[in-house]
Amino acid sequence: MPNDFLYMSPFSNRITRLFNVQYPLVQAGMIWASGWRLASAVSNAGALGMIGSGSMYPDTLREHIRKCKAATDKPFGVNVPLLYPDIDKHIQIILEEKVPIVFTSAGNPKTWTGILKESGAMVVHVVSSSAFAKKAEAAGCDAVVAEGFEAGGHNGREETTTMVLVPAVVRAVKIPVIAAGGIANGRQMLAAMVLGAEGVQMGTRFVASEEASSHDNFKKAVIASSEGDTMLSLKKIVPVRLLKNGFFRQITERAKRS
Repeated sequence: MPNDFLYMSPFSNRITRLFNVQYPLVQAGMIWASGWRLASAVSNAGALGMIGSGSMYPDTLREHIRKCKAATDKPFGVNVPLLYPDIDKHIQIILEEKVPIVFTSAGNPKTWTGILKESGAMVVHVVSSSAFAKKAEAAGCDAVVAEGFEAGGHNGREETTTMVLVPAVVRAVKIPVIAAGGIANGRQMLAAMVLGAEGVQMGTRFVASEEASSHDNFKKAVIASSEGDTMLSLKKIVPVRLLKNGFFRQITERAKRS
């Protein structure tokens, strides 16, 4: 990353310096919702925008990376779920396009971290426990995202809450920790940083934004939701947080029968 693009930020810490951004804030890589429009808008605003590659075919990912480069001269990243069936193709595109920052999740960070770092990319891995955080650090990751039970989307099986997980991970590793899960405003961001996090990652806060590619009906449902309107489901398969609606009830009933 060029040295001439260095912010003089009042929020300067290891995360802002690592990503070369103004604010210690990461927009989560959400499948179906975070393409180049959202990522570039967040990066242009001084935080770290993220392309969510999990729902993209390889050629689509390349297109989004190139459009994001054209839309911003600020740093941005790509989130890669390591369970993606064409993961090798995604990694190859990321290497070819020289993506500066890669967030990995849902898999073993040892598999690709070394290859990505050899290309000059920074690598951050999403974890749900201090044990996984230690493995990510040992694999050479530059930072970890400690994602608590409150997160929208996919969650860890441990069901550890963000306010419990963050200090545990901070104690376990020396690399910077980014807090995630149930964080949507400045007060919650401050709380996470008091517990030792040096940045936060937000997903749901951005999923209802104008630039997100999620459907307007979904955006309205997210905005209208309140406490108790979501629940973690499919715990036996892949834990995921869902809004309590007709689809949620169908999934819950089928899971009970399986």
